[in-house]
Amino acid sequence: MKRKFYSLIIMLVVLSTSGFISAQEARQVTDNFQTADGRQVSSNFAVRSSPVQQMQMNEKQEGVDSLQTQKDPILFYTLERDKEFAHWSISGGIGASIFDGDITEPAKRIVPSSSLDWGFAGVIERSFNPIWGLGFEYGAMPYGAETKTQELKGFVNEWDVFLSVNILNLFYHSRPQKWGIFVNVGMGMSYYNAKMTDKKTGEAVIGPGNKPMDLEGGISWAWPLAGLVEYNINKDFAVGFKAEYRLHDKDNFEGQVINVREGNWNDAFELFTLTFRYKPHFGKNYHVRNYGYGDPDISGLEERLADLEEQLKNMSKVDSCCILNTERIKQLEEELAKKPDTVIMETPAPPVKTIDEEGVKRVFREALRGIQFETNKADIKPISFSILDNVVTIMKENPDYTLQIIGHTDNVGAASYNLNLSDKRAASVRTYLMDRGINGNRLSSEGKGLTMPVASNNTEDGRALNRRVEFIVSQNGVVVLKSE
Repeated sequence: MKRKFYSLIIMLVVLSTSGFISAQEARQVTDNFQTADGRQVSSNFAVRSSPVQQMQMNEKQEGVDSLQTQKDPILFYTLERDKEFAHWSISGGIGASIFDGDITEPAKRIVPSSSLDWGFAGVIERSFNPIWGLGFEYGAMPYGAETKTQELKGFVNEWDVFLSVNILNLFYHSRPQKWGIFVNVGMGMSYYNAKMTDKKTGEAVIGPGNKPMDLEGGISWAWPLAGLVEYNINKDFAVGFKAEYRLHDKDNFEGQVINVREGNWNDAFELFTLTFRYKPHFGKNYHVRNYGYGDPDISGLEERLADLEEQLKNMSKVDSCCILNTERIKQLEEELAKKPDTVIMETPAPPVKTIDEEGVKRVFREALRGIQFETNKADIKPISFSILDNVVTIMKENPDYTLQIIGHTDNVGAASYNLNLSDKRAASVRTYLMDRGINGNRLSSEGKGLTMPVASNNTEDGRALNRRVEFIVSQNGVVVLKSE
């Protein structure tokens, strides 16, 4: 029996490992998928685009971004995103236990049947990924049986560690995560007391070897094997039902050894327990027990991309026109350069637009939320150029202004990564202003990463508010305006 039990343990470990490998195949799809909090959607095609096509591709990306913000796609766990997931959970259970030992053997019928007794258990568990985890469990179980003349009473305290494998996630990666089916295999120690008494005298029954059937401080190895069906009520709580069989390597749970069955693995317990689980997030956005491995459903995005691709094909005539006009202009410039008596007059630059004091405040408030960057990059999107051009106008109208540019991010990703990204984005804004004639000595930039949120990072709206570029305007060393 011991060999079969060990074989079962080895089989479950192998199954768990094979499931983890296949999960990595799913990560090849999910790694580049752009979620509503900023992950990138990868494309499996390359397009050699003209300037007009590039503008259309920008509009296409903005359309994707718009779709992303309307509804979060299904999230799946990947190793690269592990830091975004909480892993710990605690659970408790109460249920019925039945003693299964030599005393229940019909051949001898020392005691014909065991009683149904209530027991309870508590568990602390760490789920390393959606497939497997490790847990520590404590359980307390009274047990007993009786005949017309004799009565058995005992009490067991057990501590064990166990491996838990989510069978559904092992074989079905892309699925809703409301239900989970787990198999738990573990080992631990039992500490127990047992006494068989005569109902008339109240004294211990004299058993084999002329010894009383009264045991104090029994110790045995325990080998629990359990199946758990669990339902996620919400992201924080789950309920379940667990059926369990707990083997022991001692045969004296009746007060002393009774060898009705040969061997030492005769005393065990059957348990049926209703469980309640709490999944603390510890500030994380997700909990690993609420998600699985799999391919995200991006059918809606694929339809939108197909529509935009069709629009790009229809732009071919416009592209040809633009290319021909560009070549004609270049040809005329070459011909004019060959004529010595020709003077090419430069068109004077348009006058700088004047912006009043209220307009200054409005421009910087718009810049606070309106500057957009390519996902996970410091490249400014063309849609933001008009906002920054207004900032250029203000700086040219007010030569005694100096500007401090500060980049901020949400809490998605590592703190060091966000700090570096915010610093690069603030520097990109500074470079843009310098390229349009603002002296670099009047500009400074720095990144604050995720250290200065202005809203909660627990919601998408809050994270959107935290992704911003802040401007602090000073005049002769005195701060006169803050965009926040």
